[in-house]
Amino acid sequence: MSKDLRSFIQQMEQTMPQDFLKIKKEVNPRFELCAVLRKFQESNQFPAVFYENVKGTKMPVIANTLAARERLALALETTSHALTKEYAGRQHDLKPVMRVDHGPVKEIVLSGGAVDVTSLPQVVHCEKDGGPYISSGIMILKDPDSGVYNMGIYRIQIKSKNKLGIYFGAYSHAAHIFRKFEERGEVMELAIAIGHHPAVYLGAQYRGPFEISELEVTGGLLGEPLRMVKGETVDLDVPADAEIVIEGRIPPGVREMEGPFGEYTWYMGDALENPIIEVTAVTHRRDAIYYDIFSAHPEHNLTGLLGREAILWERLKASIPTVKQVVLPFSGTCRHTVYVSIKKEYDGLGKNAALAALAGDPFMKMAVVVDDDIDVLNESEVLWAICTRVQADRDVFIIPDAYVCELDPSAYDIKGKEIRGYLNCKWAIDATKPVEIPFQERAEVPEDMWKNLDLKYYLES
Repeated sequence: MSKDLRSFIQQMEQTMPQDFLKIKKEVNPRFELCAVLRKFQESNQFPAVFYENVKGTKMPVIANTLAARERLALALETTSHALTKEYAGRQHDLKPVMRVDHGPVKEIVLSGGAVDVTSLPQVVHCEKDGGPYISSGIMILKDPDSGVYNMGIYRIQIKSKNKLGIYFGAYSHAAHIFRKFEERGEVMELAIAIGHHPAVYLGAQYRGPFEISELEVTGGLLGEPLRMVKGETVDLDVPADAEIVIEGRIPPGVREMEGPFGEYTWYMGDALENPIIEVTAVTHRRDAIYYDIFSAHPEHNLTGLLGREAILWERLKASIPTVKQVVLPFSGTCRHTVYVSIKKEYDGLGKNAALAALAGDPFMKMAVVVDDDIDVLNESEVLWAICTRVQADRDVFIIPDAYVCELDPSAYDIKGKEIRGYLNCKWAIDATKPVEIPFQERAEVPEDMWKNLDLKYYLES
């Protein structure tokens, strides 16, 4: 059997049942569904939750699936500490898609007047959102010049039975492709897949060259080719094992207000004039499960984590061979802050590593570089290194007027810092110890005494 959402649900139930909860009571998709997740978050709990009874729809909803790093690791069959390196290796194991004649996503086919996206769960995540949003839609399109397929996750507003709003972000590959179609005065066909194995979602967040198809990257992450089937109303192949696929087209030159929407920054993204999608077909499994990503909260951040960590790992490794680990912490929204550990062989290497990290991803605002005795997955250790190993006048430096992202609420315009834009100051902290002069030793119990200690032995009567 091919890997899909259902196989992953089964895997969660078997291997981490404490992190997978089912709710039988009816929940309202407007705020209540996410309120349950937010209440768990208050006590630092992030379980995947399966809602069996969602008001206004026949479909159950699964949410918070990737809200924990441990479940990201489960998706790639690895550990939390090896996760970034595992993704980095698999993303180069490109596997051509497997074209099939039929798939579960074709069990129900609706087109023409039968199209009604309002029959899907109308999830409203945040109080100020402009309406119900499809937060988990993997958009699939094709470059008109090369024919290479592209996948990405963007915010998609449900406007009516057959109309959606879409925000790409000017920097995205999808926006680049759409500009080509619009300059030619042509419609752009697309498909939106909802609900699949998490590796497909991680593949959609690949940060590599435009010429490489995320569909083939996804095959590497899955460990098997992604099965694709011909679309009903668009000249595109769509994921055969998805739960739901929406097909449609974006007309050139048409803009409507879309938003506001809770973004990865945990702030509200502005309402903007954005393109619309004319829906031409909806296909889904007979007993489809709706997959939701809890926007502006942990799952939103963690879903986009690995593609960024992996590309930073590779770019840092190319210039700093002794880099040990690269982590985008949750506190930095998994986008704007990076922690890097290195084996420091000579003085100055920490600052070089910080510069490489800041240049490695345009979203990056702050880089912290530490020695390899610091576990960068443990934020307390990183902060301890900053507290005890940094001389701020020598080890903190800034780079003004660099590109970050227009969704950064503190970003400004080149015309003035009081004008919203996409520029900001990047900064770095070199929290590594000097090499050429002595530094105090860390106080610690011998590792061979405590590392593999079995506490049960001491607690037994």
